[in-house]
Amino acid sequence: MRIAVILSVLALATLSVPYFPGDVRAVTAREVFDEVIRRNLDDSFRVVLTVHTFKGKKAVSKHSLWLMGKTGEKTGRFVLDFEEPEESKGLRFLIIVTEGNPPEAYMYLPATKRTIPLAADDPSVDLGGTGLTMEDIDVFHLKGDEKAEIVGEEEVKGRQCYKIEVSVPGESGRRYVWISKDEFLVVKSENVDDKGKIERRLVVSEFFTTSSGKEFPREEEIEVPKRNIRIRVRQEHAVFGIELPEQLMDPKTFGTHEWRK
Repeated sequence: MRIAVILSVLALATLSVPYFPGDVRAVTAREVFDEVIRRNLDDSFRVVLTVHTFKGKKAVSKHSLWLMGKTGEKTGRFVLDFEEPEESKGLRFLIIVTEGNPPEAYMYLPATKRTIPLAADDPSVDLGGTGLTMEDIDVFHLKGDEKAEIVGEEEVKGRQCYKIEVSVPGESGRRYVWISKDEFLVVKSENVDDKGKIERRLVVSEFFTTSSGKEFPREEEIEVPKRNIRIRVRQEHAVFGIELPEQLMDPKTFGTHEWRK
């Protein structure tokens, strides 16, 4: 899931000429991202996440939460609803990504029953003490002024992948996304600084096959080398093609809507 989870990030415009495997013409990065959405993410889903965060070898936190999302061609909306630990129960986040715009994020605090907008220009904002960020939730949609280009092909976890560089004009940092050539799955992503040092890396270590025959991330490993942080995300009890109420995707009502009824 993603989070890859779930999993890396949220929507592109439909092309007048879609890409299909076997085309003799050169494929573009935009077409690859579009194919990821068309094949794997143009749907609604609900999964249970278990997030273990480590500092070096020491476990520092464990969270259990629901991740629910609706993705389409031009936008994606994701809700995180925390269950454990007890002090986090009821905490919710809503993330909205629209093609060509900075992501929006909102946090609902059950103790005060207030919804707070988060910094839209900071995709590194920690979500509920898990160490997860908005980019971890969605690595596959271009945001704001981001530009994408295929810079090579590499094998990752036994899969032949397109390596795509995503950059913002005028900024020195980069992120890279590896997408498998067969099933168009996001297998890996990296954020690097202006010197090429890795700031954050996400790798899908395990996939599972859904009832409809699609592959979906089962487990992801996230590393933040400068902070000696490692995050393991496990996704269970995934359900796809479900009806998610509009109130759950609305900043005004997502925090209080009783979606379990």
